[in-house]
Amino acid sequence: MSKLSRAVIAVVLSSTAAVGTLALSPVAGAATHLVASRSPIQTTSRLIDTDRVVGFPQHATVPTWARPGDPSGRSNPVAPTITTEPQSETVGVGATASFSAAATGTPTPNVQWEESTDAGSRWSSIRGATATTYSFTATSSENGDEFEAVFRNFAGSATTTPATLTVGAATPVSPTITSEPNSQSVTAGTTASFSAAATGTPTPTVQWWESTNDGSSFSTVSGATSTTYSFTATSSENGDEFYAVFTNSTGSATTNTVTLTVTAALVQSSNWSGYADLDATFDAVSASWAVPTLSCSGQTSSYSAQWTGIDGYSSDTVEQDGTEADCIDGSPSYDAWYEMYGDSAVDSGYEVELNPATGYYPVSPGDTITASVTVSGSSWTLFLADVTHWTYSTTISFSGAAESSAEWVVERPEICSFGCSLTSLADFGSVTFSKASASVGSVSAPISSYANTGIEMVNSTTPLAVPGALNSSGNGFTDTWQAS
Repeated sequence: MSKLSRAVIAVVLSSTAAVGTLALSPVAGAATHLVASRSPIQTTSRLIDTDRVVGFPQHATVPTWARPGDPSGRSNPVAPTITTEPQSETVGVGATASFSAAATGTPTPNVQWEESTDAGSRWSSIRGATATTYSFTATSSENGDEFEAVFRNFAGSATTTPATLTVGAATPVSPTITSEPNSQSVTAGTTASFSAAATGTPTPTVQWWESTNDGSSFSTVSGATSTTYSFTATSSENGDEFYAVFTNSTGSATTNTVTLTVTAALVQSSNWSGYADLDATFDAVSASWAVPTLSCSGQTSSYSAQWTGIDGYSSDTVEQDGTEADCIDGSPSYDAWYEMYGDSAVDSGYEVELNPATGYYPVSPGDTITASVTVSGSSWTLFLADVTHWTYSTTISFSGAAESSAEWVVERPEICSFGCSLTSLADFGSVTFSKASASVGSVSAPISSYANTGIEMVNSTTPLAVPGALNSSGNGFTDTWQAS
């Protein structure tokens, strides 16, 4: 294996109409009206501006109050008469005020509500208030306002007696959640934001709460007293849970609990995908994973390695061990190995395979592998175990390592013959690393305990493999194949 490599509208009329005639149009029960035609029209075609409607029967105009069968020939218009007066209302702030009135008249009168804000000295029409009932949400500024309805038809008008609106203190109402927060997934260093809303009288206050231990306990978030809580997410907050509590004098309401997922800001590499811990001197690293089942096709060869190790992210050596899952001429092949990359004394710094052909170290897809690398002074111990089959350990003396990073990686290896070149990445599906930890001063802690970064494997701009977010415990993740 190798160290991290980074990637970069006149109408035309001809007058043939009959002229000089008299058209009579009797209307039942109404006086006879005569409609004469216009004077003769020249037969020469031309553009004419005319108010004539052509092609329809001509009738005398019937007054709107005429009624068929009425001997008098008409029904008399009647001015509006108020039949229902609006009643004064007392409501709380934010409640609905409603005034109703009614009137008779012929024809049926229209209605317009008016409001006075100065005890009836002046009145103003209320835009849109043209129904017999006028409803609206009361505000404290409308306390004492008066309201009346004016009914009108062409025979006259009638105005109701004014009704007074009294707006008192709002009726207390306990908070009710109207908008729940949603779980968020963000990249470390970017903004996470949770929002919620609630109604209540008086208007409720809000406080956000956070749990850092999978919901076992929650504590208030200092200063998080707005309906939206936004902050810059860190990797240590991955898996934290949040909810908001709305409170007023009559009670409280709590939102659903939501989870924050924080993924590492990914560094791009041409050969690695996974996580690296940084900014410490590491003396041990370990992890477990299941050997992936390959998807091989055709007669092509492609390769993948899964490993844990120390160094290589920012140094020239890598002390590592793990498994390999390759497609050789279209057939899957699995094995275990270790490597002291950069130490020429150990197989010239190349991979040492635990040859499964010997029968001692067989590796099969689905097998659970545990691997570790530890160092004490210049003594390195590389340990591998196929939990269902075997264990292997070797100790090597090497003093040239920086011990400056710890890694959990899926890699596409190099093949070296007359020079080295990166292989195609075998379709490994996905690999889940678990129980991943690193030690500093013999104190073991999960990946998330240290400054860490996610690493995305790319070929130019094409993603080949991508790590998911760290789990809620910070000690595992799933790496997923994307392309070869």
